[in-house]
Amino acid sequence: MSVPMNADYKLQTGVVDVWLCRLSLFLSAENDYYPLLSELEKSRAERFKFAVHRSRFIISHGFTRLVLSRYLNIKPANIQFSRGAQGKPYVYCKSTANCAVQFNLSHSEDTAILAIMQDVQTGIDIEYMQRKTDWQGIVQRFFTDSEQQALFELTAERQKSAFFELWTRKEAYMKVLGTGLSLAPRQFCLSVPPAKPILLEHYSTRFKSLKQLDFSNIHLPEGFADYCATVAAGGRISRYSLYQFD
Repeated sequence: MSVPMNADYKLQTGVVDVWLCRLSLFLSAENDYYPLLSELEKSRAERFKFAVHRSRFIISHGFTRLVLSRYLNIKPANIQFSRGAQGKPYVYCKSTANCAVQFNLSHSEDTAILAIMQDVQTGIDIEYMQRKTDWQGIVQRFFTDSEQQALFELTAERQKSAFFELWTRKEAYMKVLGTGLSLAPRQFCLSVPPAKPILLEHYSTRFKSLKQLDFSNIHLPEGFADYCATVAAGGRISRYSLYQFD
């Protein structure tokens, strides 16, 4: 579903607003997005060695600001962020309305995805499943024994896609907690696709899990068949609404 950017958006309790952005479609707007970024974001953009990665960073962060501006009712360049202990960005709270808007951004290859919720923490991850990677080695190094067993019990044809789907679940979980990779992926155990995404065990004593936690697979539209995505929330997800940024 496409929504005009001159519309105002209202969040609903328990509903995740999920936004998709095909980054290559906005290369011509890169110079317009750059001034929207903070000095910290600009500094990070300039550290990329390759132009394609710099462009994707600028466009994905500009896209985030443009979308958030409609929920916050302030100009994109005026949005300020604060960061949690492990670096997760949050909207800086100048008002109660700002504090109610929680978001998380992920991007992979040519696609960015943004999750926005009201009042509860959220984490989202998207992965491009056609990229070359030693996925079996990653499974053995970063997945728990029970996750490995469940994954390798799947048919050979299903294992690679299940790996990427499970990885989005693990990333979404680390992001909803605000830990990133400071929480080792082997310090918690999740269900393996095609099972519904749930947390089975949390082993870390350094980082606590959330009292309320829910996941949802994101069913991406036609044109995004090479990607998979998962969203997690620190509360019940009643449903998600999916929008394409254009």
